[in-house]
Amino acid sequence: MAKILDGRKVAATLKEKMLQQFSSLKQTVKLTVVHCNDPASASYLKGRKKICEFLGVSLEEIVIDNSTTMEQISAIVNDLNNDYSVDGIMIDRPLPSQLDENKVLSLITPSKDVDGYTFPSLGKLLSNQKTHNSCTPAAAIYILDYYNIDLAGKNAVVVGRSVNVGKPLALMLLNKNATVTIAHSKTKDLHKITKKADVIFTCVGKHNFIKKQHVSKKTIIVDIGINFDENGKLCGDTAAECYDYVKAYSPVPGGVGVITNLMLMNNLYTAHLLKENNEDSL
Repeated sequence: MAKILDGRKVAATLKEKMLQQFSSLKQTVKLTVVHCNDPASASYLKGRKKICEFLGVSLEEIVIDNSTTMEQISAIVNDLNNDYSVDGIMIDRPLPSQLDENKVLSLITPSKDVDGYTFPSLGKLLSNQKTHNSCTPAAAIYILDYYNIDLAGKNAVVVGRSVNVGKPLALMLLNKNATVTIAHSKTKDLHKITKKADVIFTCVGKHNFIKKQHVSKKTIIVDIGINFDENGKLCGDTAAECYDYVKAYSPVPGGVGVITNLMLMNNLYTAHLLKENNEDSL
């Protein structure tokens, strides 16, 4: 019987630890989220509000719309950079089409980049320096750490190559001394690659993409996919048929997703300490 990597159990333990950390701070921690009321971003924002309330974090929302110009959003981000009370800045995507996402993200002061998506943060990750790690990849690795699954020397396959998850995850795995292969929806004979893996990380965003032909009895699946099945039920990238043929797996829902916002809070806590110590980088 495959072991379930229960993200809710991990999150419950981590939440109590973080509550102690945040409670020990002398000043209120503040997170500012810039968004445009996109339905997907609204769903994520709901989860952030809940964990911020639990930890006593102040959450500020700045809403933009389809009339917002680059000049306007640049002014918003620069003001937040210079606002001492703001510890972390998040730019929720997608942004209105007239805004250049890369340019907007590049405006964030790296020490306040709690999403881990600015070029300085990604560059530090590439060179294995301390930085604010992207939250979803960090959650995927944290769940393995919690269950004492050592990645050193393991064959890890990342199925997905987005800059949000797949690419930073591959770098984090390399920094954990795993041997990493990046595959994706266009990879030929994917099953020949994944069957050799000790750990498969799926982040392609396609329901039932990973099937039993892709796995073996030694496989650990960390499912990062967020999809909805034909009945409108939340599910990952992995077909349920795989669960009888693998060593362990993280479910969707109840796996990586419930840990992701806690990784954000961890970055926010670090950002606040940097500010208290008058430091510009980790």
